[in-house]
Order: sequence, then structure tokens, then C-alpha cells
Amino acid sequence: METWNREELYAKVWTQPASKVALKYGISAVMLGKVCRKLQIPVPGRGYWAKKEFGKPVKCIPLPEAKELPVAKRFKDIQSSNVSTEQRTSPASEPTDEYHKLIVEMESRTIPIDDNVKQHKLVPVAEKTLSRSKPDNRGVLERSWDQQPCLDIRVTKNHLNRALIIADALVKALEAAKFPVSVQAGRHSTTALIFGHAVPLAITERIRETGRRKVTEYSWTRTLIEYEATGMLEFRAGDYTSGRKLRDGKRRTLEGMISRCIGLLMREARDRIHEAEQARLNEIEDQKRARERAELAQEIAEEDRKIKEFEGWVESWQRARQMREFTAELEKAWTEANHDLSLDAPKGKRILWMREQADRIDPMRPSPPSILDRRRELSPW
Repeated sequence: METWNREELYAKVWTQPASKVALKYGISAVMLGKVCRKLQIPVPGRGYWAKKEFGKPVKCIPLPEAKELPVAKRFKDIQSSNVSTEQRTSPASEPTDEYHKLIVEMESRTIPIDDNVKQHKLVPVAEKTLSRSKPDNRGVLERSWDQQPCLDIRVTKNHLNRALIIADALVKALEAAKFPVSVQAGRHSTTALIFGHAVPLAITERIRETGRRKVTEYSWTRTLIEYEATGMLEFRAGDYTSGRKLRDGKRRTLEGMISRCIGLLMREARDRIHEAEQARLNEIEDQKRARERAELAQEIAEEDRKIKEFEGWVESWQRARQMREFTAELEKAWTEANHDLSLDAPKGKRILWMREQADRIDPMRPSPPSILDRRRELSPW
């Protein structure tokens, strides 16, 4: 066991991201953060490394003086141990595609909210529509089917104004980034066109269930659920139930996380690009497999045809041999009976005809002509 060197650790966390520093010490990034808090070591904030990567000015917080710090023990540095580099687990590499770079750059921005500028045209429409809407059983303003489509905002009346301010800043920032926003009727009424994909977005309020009680009306009993508005707003990107979410926290509210909200939308769009590409590749693979199955079916059908033809040949050959054996026995019997078997005699002609019929079905011999060959002449077509 060794004692953490406070100055050394401070220098490292401001030189490399926490994940890489943690790897060197053989601990997780979460554990590294606990050590830094214990030793009162400041760490880079969100977006620090992205800003530094794009050449933007960054500020390094100096190491403060600290007295009577607790003693923090650690295992010996992995790099000085006998464990080889190949045996250590490498962290997952960061994506390098252009979309990811744009996302990181966006999330590193600071987008202020300015109440003194004119509202985006979609905001007054949403304010007019939602202020006339009736609350549902949870107290959330709910648009009726015959109301004008507007921004997808699902909050209580007391927090509508704040949600509209956030929506205004968000829509303006999206359109400034060349991501147009549109509203339409129905589910996912608000979308932003990002990287060629329409990504749904919504601002909601977290509603807390406070209790349940049984209510008897006439002859039946139902459960009445009581709710309470929390005022905690949440931004949703993508599918309403399974998409990405970002909500008010103890330290930061949505007003200070506009760039991160846009980053969520961009990440959702990036995922959809990858899903679309994967779907395209899957479709190509499915078509390839379908062609292979069709070709296989054709080859199997051809093989079945050849087997049946072969079996037919064997059967015909066996029948022809039986017919010749029968003809030979018949010729022998007629000879012993002193029948005239010359070519001009009826029985001689019959023997010749029987041999020809055997030759006709024998696949090993050429087929002699027959009156049956003219059967097609009877067809009117």
C-alpha cells in the first residue's frame, strides 16, 4: 500500500481525462473522483477536454492549500508492477466520426437565455394554446384534439411560463445550428430535423404520486390516485417513453443546459443514422440470403428433376430388358411350334414390332419411328 501524492495526482487529472488517469492507477473513474474529493483536488468540469481539443481557451483551477487532510491509501501504481501493458484492459476508444465531433462541440457550448429578445414564433402559439387547455387528472395541461398544434410541452399551469422560456431558447439555438423545428398534430408533435432525421422533443414536468384511496360510487369501487406537481422540468429527446432525458438537478437547471439538450437530440439523430445504416446493411444481407435461397431452391429442383429422370431411365431400361426377354421367349415358343416367323408373316411382323417397342422405351438405344409420334397431329391447336 502507498499514500496518494496530492500534487502528483492534481497534475495528472489536469493533463489527461479521468478515465485514462484512473486506468493508470488500476481503479475506476468513480473511485478516482472520490479520492480527489477526499484530498480536495479540483478536477476539470464538463466540456473542459472538448474545448481544449477544439483549441478553445480553458481555465485550470489551481490546487488550493489544505490542512489536516485524511490519509488516503492506494495500491502500488500498475505501471510500476509486473503486469504487462498487453494484460491491462484498455478503455473503450472514443468515437471519431464527424457527427460525434459536432455533438461534443455543441455540448461544450454555453447558451445563455435572453428574456429581452423577441420570442420565437412557435412560443406565443404554444402559450395561447396551452393556457386555454384543461389539466388532466395529474394537473398537466392537455391539449384537446381540435386545438391548434403547438410545441410539445406537458407541464402544470404554474410552471408553463418557465417551460415556454426554456422552449424559446431551445428552438432559437436549434435553428441557429441549422436544425429547423416543426410542429404537427398527433403524437410527437414537435420535431427537430437533425442530420436528416426528424427527432421528437418535449418538455415535461415530473409529477409525484402522493397517495391512493378507494372511492365508492353507486355500486362499484375505484382507486383514486392523488398527484403533486414537483416543478422539476425534464427535457426528452426521441421516443417519449424510451428516448434520452435530461432533467433539473440540485446544481443545474434546464435553463443552464440548453446545449446539452441539443446534444441529446444530436445523439438521438446520430443513433438513428447508425440504425438506418444498419437497417440498410441488414436489408442487403436479407436480399442476399433471399437470392441464395432462391438459387438453392432452383438447384434442388434441378437435382430432383435429374434424379426423377434417372429413375425413369432405370425403370424404362428394366422394362425394355423384360420386354426383350419376353419377346425372345415368345419367339422361341413360336419357333418350337413351327410358326412362320418370316418378316412377311403376321407373327414375324409381331416379333419385329415388339423389339421396336422395347427399343422405344430403352434410354440406351435410339428410338425407332412409331405411329404414336403423330399423336400431336390430332390436336386442333
